[in-house]
Parts: sequence; structure tokens; C-alpha cells
Amino acid sequence: MKRDLTSPRVIREILSRYGIQLKKGLGQHFLADGNVLRKIISAIDPQGSEIAVEVGAGIGTLTCALAPRVGKLYAVELDRRLIPILRENCASYRNVEVVHGDFLGMCLEEFGEGLLVVGNLPYEITSGVFLKLIRERHCVERGCFLVQWEVARKLVAPPGRERSRLGVHLSAYFDIEVGFRVSRNCFYPPPEVDGGFVVLRKLPSPRISAPPEAFEEALRVLFSARRKTLRRVLSDRFGKEVAERLLDELGLDPRARAESLALEDLDRIAHWLHRRGLV
Repeated sequence: MKRDLTSPRVIREILSRYGIQLKKGLGQHFLADGNVLRKIISAIDPQGSEIAVEVGAGIGTLTCALAPRVGKLYAVELDRRLIPILRENCASYRNVEVVHGDFLGMCLEEFGEGLLVVGNLPYEITSGVFLKLIRERHCVERGCFLVQWEVARKLVAPPGRERSRLGVHLSAYFDIEVGFRVSRNCFYPPPEVDGGFVVLRKLPSPRISAPPEAFEEALRVLFSARRKTLRRVLSDRFGKEVAERLLDELGLDPRARAESLALEDLDRIAHWLHRRGLV
């Protein structure tokens, strides 16, 4: 009989048996609610033959639920102490390969193409994981993640103060959907904030035309000082003359802020700067 890996009692027993105390610095908060797990699997909607990569597999809660529904599953875990637990819990699934290492340092292409990337992401690596999916999107089809609720909400915020640079960057290459909120009480140990389930689906073609590296660098510059106007942030980085010429030629309001601009305008700025070798 398989153990219920969403049971806080079972999680405590497993960790105690292996003499493991969770590290706050690794953001280790395991999903501990069977109903939420089933909701996540339903939202992922595995296609049966997919190659899946799980970021931070932990003790295998999501791994074991997802394994019967995909063709191959790579369970990546950074904490060496959890590897024996992960292997033990996944032993009956021949399509699961446990991988010890740092996901952020891995080449996704080595896992295959058309990847489904999933995970319950610690806050500290959320931006890094999403940036990796952007940069290596040629081998990614979609991503499904639990992230902090505030992060999830800002990913889909419209132009304005709540908008995030990460959300803008992702939206250039992916459709972003926030599925549902998950109470902090559904994790063991409970984190300080609620979670949100996010689905990313790669677009057939990008929503922008600027070169990817130029667009990424332009966003970094424009969002480096959120409260500054376009005129100020561009002048600080490229000089007043360049800033005035860009704003005039593109017909942009010098008093506007990057967070208020449409994706199309951010793309035009990246193009303008790239043509002049500035990004």
C-alpha cells in the first residue's frame, strides 16, 4: 500500500526516519493536501506521452501523482538528503529518473524537446526558473508551477503599478494563466504566504520582433528604477540626447513609466536601442 505523501503525519515520519530537518533557505514547503494535488494534476492535463521535468521534486508528492500520466519524468532535486527518499517513493515507476542537481544549471535540451516543466517553486528560484524557460524555450512546450500568490498575480497584471518585469518578459513568448489560489495551510511546513498555480503555454511565435537578448536587456534597463519616468531612466543609462531622440522618434510620453507601456511599445524601444547597438 502506497503512503499518502500529502499527509503531514506521513511527511513528518519520513523526514524523521531519515533524520532530516528542512532548510528554510531552500524554501522547502511540501504540498500536504490531497484535494489540491488532484486539482493540480487535472490543471496540468498530462498528455500521456509527454516528457516532463519536475523542478524540486522533494519527497516525490507531485512526482508520484504525475508519473502514471506522462511518458517520461525527470525528477530534479537539489537537496542530496532527499534523494534516497525520492528514489524510494518513486521506485515503482519505471519512467521516473531521479536527478540530483541544480535545475538552474542544467541544459533543458538534454532532457528532450516539447518539454512539460512542473514544480512547486521556492520563491528564491522562481525568477531564475522562468528566465530559464524563456531562454531555452526552443525545447519547452509548457510549464505548470506553484508560486507565491503575489508573484502569480503580478505575472498577469495589466500595465500599471502591479505589473512585473518578469510578467512582461514571459508574455512575449508564453500565454500566462493563473489557475487558482492555494492556502498556505495546504503545505508542510506552512509558508508565510499563500500559493498560486500558474500555467505557461508557449506561443506559436513571439509577440515581439526585437531580438530576444535585446528585449531582455531593454526590460532590465527600463524596469531598473520603476518610479522613474522614461526620460529619466533612459537619460541615466544612455544620456539625455539619446533619450530625447528615442522618445521623439517613437512618439512616447517622456513622463510615462515602463510599467505603464504596452508590450508593443516596449518592443519598439528594444528595437530602437538594438539598431543603434545600445542593447
